Order: sequence, then structure tokens, then C-alpha cells
Amino acid sequence: MNRWLICVLLTLSTIGIAQAPQLKSGSTVYIEPMDGYETYLAAAILKRHVPVVLVIDKDKAGYILRGKVTHANLNSPAPTVVVNNTVNNGPQTQTPGNQVSQAMERASEESEAQRRALGMTLLSVSIVSTQSSQFIFADSSAKDGRGQLEKTADAFAKHLKEFIEKSEKPKK
Repeated sequence: MNRWLICVLLTLSTIGIAQAPQLKSGSTVYIEPMDGYETYLAAAILKRHVPVVLVIDKDKAGYILRGKVTHANLNSPAPTVVVNNTVNNGPQTQTPGNQVSQAMERASEESEAQRRALGMTLLSVSIVSTQSSQFIFADSSAKDGRGQLEKTADAFAKHLKEFIEKSEKPKK
């Protein structure tokens, strides 16, 4: 009798695991408002051809995408360490190669300053099943420089598409 009961329990637990919610192609997803950032996410999902259906009615969604997007200032007064490796051996002559090297160094420093002035966008999102309230997928990314809002949304869409495609591949 005990063996039979154990077999039934194992079978039921296996069925329960097999029926855990999965995000599949064609699933309906509602994106919760995120101070306008939901538009970037929707655009990236459509651009990347992520195989989900975006809906604007929360009641018609099988899944809810919720998250938080923040902007960090890279020009904060945090202490930095500066190391000077140059050795001063008296007057140096300027060669054309040396001038080009110095110009490239200045351009690199200027672009770094511009990048830091733009700050960094941090994105943390999750997709939750409306039926079971289980987390189905979660992702985070951080991008800086120009177009960081689009870059974080695009990174999320890429990872979501890979997640769906991987879960739908037949197992060997």
C-alpha cells in the first residue's frame, strides 16, 4: 500500500512540475507603466521580433512585465585614484607619431568625459504569470553613453527572445 501511495505522489508531483507556467511563443504580455520607459521596451520587443503578443489591457494578459529603470550619475564626487606612469626625462621632441598619439589620447579623454556626463541607465525587469503569480523570467542590464534607454531595452528584448527560443527547442 505504501509503495502504491508513493508512486501516486511521485506521478502527481511530476505532473505539477511539467505544468509549471512557461513563456511560449504567442503568449500575451502586458507591460506595466514605468514612467514612459514601457514604450522603449515595447519598441525593442517589436524590433527584435520577440514572439509574444503585447496587449494594453492587463485583464487580457497571461503575463505581466514589471520593472524599474533608474538613472545613475557617473560624475558623482566618489573618490578616484589617479596613477601617473610618465617619467620626465627633460625636454621631449615632438614627432608626427607622438602628436597623433597625444591627439588620440585627448579625444579619448573627451569622449570619456562626455559618456560620464550622460550617466548610466539601470534596468531590472521580471515577467510574472497572472495565473500563478510565479516569476517566469527576470533580467537586468546597465548601459551608459548615448542611447542608453534604447540599449537597455534592446538588451532585455534580446535576452527574452533567447529565453523563449531556448525553452521551445526540443530536448535531446
